Amino acid sequence: MELRHLHYFVVVAEELHFRRAAERLHIAQPSVSQQVRRLEDELGVRLFERNRRGVTLTAAGVVLLDEARLTLAQAARAAERARAAGAGERGRLRVNLTRSSPGGLAGAIVDGYRARYPEVDLELDMGQTSTQADLLRRGTIDIAFVRPPLLDPDLDEIELAREQLVCVLPRDHRLARKRTVAREDMAGEPLVWWPRQHGPGAWIEMLTEVYGENGWPESFRTEPDEQRIVSAVAAGAGVSFIMIERSRWLKVPGAIYRPFDPPEPTVGIGIAWRRGNDLPVVDRFRELAVELAGATSAS
Repeated sequence: MELRHLHYFVVVAEELHFRRAAERLHIAQPSVSQQVRRLEDELGVRLFERNRRGVTLTAAGVVLLDEARLTLAQAARAAERARAAGAGERGRLRVNLTRSSPGGLAGAIVDGYRARYPEVDLELDMGQTSTQADLLRRGTIDIAFVRPPLLDPDLDEIELAREQLVCVLPRDHRLARKRTVAREDMAGEPLVWWPRQHGPGAWIEMLTEVYGENGWPESFRTEPDEQRIVSAVAAGAGVSFIMIERSRWLKVPGAIYRPFDPPEPTVGIGIAWRRGNDLPVVDRFRELAVELAGATSAS
């Protein structure tokens, strides 16, 4: 049984007139009659009573009309869902935010994606850049916000923007009296920092941004996240620096933030995905991320 035959049958049943049905279908009347007869032959029942007074549905035709309408509606729905999935407008997308920047640009991109593609089931989680890379390689997630560069041959990445870094100081520190901190002021100060394995590329880049190529501290205290870093600074363990977005809401008694002298050091925020992942939903997310990042930098 072909969907085309069911469609012809439904139109004839609604018109109860073969000529009007043919006009509505934009085909010749004999073709309509032929297709309906083929459907009757296939089912082994008469669907219409034909006489001089016109056309009426048989009992079998009445039953088939309801079922045919349901079948055609379901077929149309299936085709639309398949088209939307192929275009990246439906389906499932697993996205991880980075712990160092769950809001800001990343949050705006996620919100924008949800608004533009409401029929995509968006699954969100959060993790460190190194964890994101491992999950992407294993196919556990589809796309992740990261601190580039990842330098991973299995992954592709795009840097979307650069985020300003600010200095974290104990409230009673000598540098706290300054409105801005020069990079050279950091030399010789004990540093509270995060473990290199959390994101080796960003770890190197951020230290280089602040200290230059050869001026890194020889040793420093490590803490697992920004909350612990700022708390350690407040307790007098040393100085540090974090992303400006985090400093706007991460408030710890005893710690204060100061901007660096221009040009301020920055760190990248980007997205990464498994190389060869050509899911349409991933393509649409990537396109929107680049679009919104460009709009943000232009404003």
